[in-house]
Amino acid sequence: MGELLVRRPVGPAPLAVRLAAVLAVPLVLYALVATGQKAIENYRMNQEADGLRAEIVSLRAENISLQQQIEMARSDIAIETIAREQLGLIKPGDHPLTIVGQGAAQPAPLPLPPPAPPPPAWRQWFDLFFG
Repeated sequence: MGELLVRRPVGPAPLAVRLAAVLAVPLVLYALVATGQKAIENYRMNQEADGLRAEIVSLRAENISLQQQIEMARSDIAIETIAREQLGLIKPGDHPLTIVGQGAAQPAPLPLPPPAPPPPAWRQWFDLFFG
């Protein structure tokens, strides 16, 4: 009669395939999670960098405005205006005018009435419990 033939599967043994899958799946998952975290971190850093760039532009514009104000304050007209209005100085040959009675034209503010004294402690407790 004939012989009995036993076929053996070609390829790696099933145990080796399972072991490779057990080792490969966690590594792939770790790589995906790490890549996702780096992408999120990169996005946040780009957002922060954009905010800082906008702040730099704003600060540069403010700096230019302040420099222009400094230049204007250094002009002769601005210095004279500050000397006359804020420091009360006059040029030689000018005649100062003093306005009398300016303070009397404005009515004095009425004093506020004193605040009412707080009620006694027993009244506060009574109001708290019985409304």
